[in-house]
Amino acid sequence: MSIFAFLGKYALYLFNLLCLISSIIILSITFIVWQNFKKWDSFVDGSLISAPKILLFIGIGVFLIAFIGICGVLRDSRCLLILFTILLTIVLIGELVLSAAVYYMGDQVKDYALKEMNDSLPSYNTTNGETSTKIWNLVQSEMECCGVNGPKDWAPVLHNKLPTTCCREIPVDGHCTIIDSYKLGCFKRFETQLEGNEKTIMWSSIGFALVQFLAVLLACFRSRSIREEYETV
Repeated sequence: MSIFAFLGKYALYLFNLLCLISSIIILSITFIVWQNFKKWDSFVDGSLISAPKILLFIGIGVFLIAFIGICGVLRDSRCLLILFTILLTIVLIGELVLSAAVYYMGDQVKDYALKEMNDSLPSYNTTNGETSTKIWNLVQSEMECCGVNGPKDWAPVLHNKLPTTCCREIPVDGHCTIIDSYKLGCFKRFETQLEGNEKTIMWSSIGFALVQFLAVLLACFRSRSIREEYETV
């Protein structure tokens, strides 16, 4: 085995370990993003936030593929390295497609959420609006926001009053006022979280794709070295 083949083998082993670690990071990111979206699931169409589910499958896939790669390196198995290369290339392409999809669908998710918020607000505290009331109380208290764009959105709905969940602490008289309320609208809070999640998914996918691309190149080089070694023998 030449010095380049030796270095290539252990460099590939190192990159496989990095892929294994990256899969665990991907799964962690998936959990965080999913928890963030879960708070807003009443205002977001499930079909528009499929990114965490796709990321979950990618994380599991990368973990299994990295394990195949490590076995291929340790056993000097050309078949396993070829399988590793093919599967990792598919995942790599999937990550880049996911990044593009997340960027493209961001505006659609925002528009849908804004429409749902505006449509559900008038139903607050009405006879047939128990669901809307629970949703808004939960979102406002957990996300520390008020109304769609701000406290003034409640004026035509509650006749210049505010839900108690618009305030961090309920005043002694039991009424929440604009002075004591959260000033940030819930849509702005949602938009900020969504953009943060988008950046996390996009840049992590691109970063992991670069690591995986190098692993694919090293696997191709190692596979070729193994073939040449057999041909020499």
